[in-house]
Amino acid sequence: MNRSEAKSAPLRVLVATPLGRGGQGGIDRLNDLIFDAVERSPELNLSLRRLVLRGQGNILLSPFFTLSGLIRLGMAGLTGRVDLLHVHLSVRGSTYRKLILAALARRMRLPYVVHIHGSRFDTFWIEAGPRLARAIDRLLVSSAAVIVLGDYWATFVAEHAPKAASRIVVLPNATAMSSARRRRGNDKVHIVFLGALGERKGTPQLIAALGNMADRPDWTATIAGNGAVEDSREAVARLGIADRVAIPGWLDPDAVRGLIEGADVFVLPSFAENLPMSVLEAMACGTAVVATPVGAIPDVIVDGSNGLLVPPGDVDALTKAIRKLLDDPDLRQRLGEAALETHRERYNIEGYVVRLAAIWRRAAGRVANGRAG
Repeated sequence: MNRSEAKSAPLRVLVATPLGRGGQGGIDRLNDLIFDAVERSPELNLSLRRLVLRGQGNILLSPFFTLSGLIRLGMAGLTGRVDLLHVHLSVRGSTYRKLILAALARRMRLPYVVHIHGSRFDTFWIEAGPRLARAIDRLLVSSAAVIVLGDYWATFVAEHAPKAASRIVVLPNATAMSSARRRRGNDKVHIVFLGALGERKGTPQLIAALGNMADRPDWTATIAGNGAVEDSREAVARLGIADRVAIPGWLDPDAVRGLIEGADVFVLPSFAENLPMSVLEAMACGTAVVATPVGAIPDVIVDGSNGLLVPPGDVDALTKAIRKLLDDPDLRQRLGEAALETHRERYNIEGYVVRLAAIWRRAAGRVANGRAG
């Protein structure tokens, strides 16, 4: 290959992802957006392929997907068909799978980027035994770049893996812009939650807050997602609000899009998050958001400016915030418009892939220049 051909060759990136295209969960939703945006942007000169390591379906099949991914990575490395490995990292099984994958990449002297997602990755790492903690430290220190989703996570990783501090890059999640715009003057305000129903996401507190407003006829709600679906339905029934709180379970991507686009208020009262895709998707529609200041959410939502923040677990504060938005359509409109502008400026997938491509190119060049550990 001559020099001009080498210059025009695309950067070939293998992206390790849990479930693959259309998979449930934020990592796969983000990956689908990245792949689609890169396909729309040939000027980025990237060639992306997925390595599915967990697979859709029964968790017992996970080892077979992991083995297949390792074989594919090994073959790509041996035949010179990959320039960089991108590793999406969460907790528990995700961490163990990525430790094995990164070890193989190091043996092949293939640079890799670690992209930290798990909402409880901090507590998982802190509570890990010494052996696992050392393995995580090596994973990060030996990487060409460590992508985190916000300032909290940048500080946390730097404190727990100081030798990796120079490799940390803050790159918040992103979503596509939406053509949907908020309605005004509807008879009933539609309150929406999307996520894994249960304690971590604060759905018991949300249901309790809705119960506090049972006397008001001016709202309906949809609480969608997997997890504690039956428990949530029973709680809603006990409070006498089952006639206007829908709990449909998990929804496919088209139904999720329609649900978010039809929301007047989006509520995510979580106890632990990294940077939830659902909040960004709601902002992309110009929807007023009520959330908790956990993980990277405070980097995105400024209380009273482009959304409302309430303390985790505080049912009274959550009730008060929702009531405020029910009572004041102008406030809903103002917060939604500010959220839309924030998304347009900072969390649009088209700008995201440009920044990601630059990180990938620096990461590949860094190892080639001998600057990675």
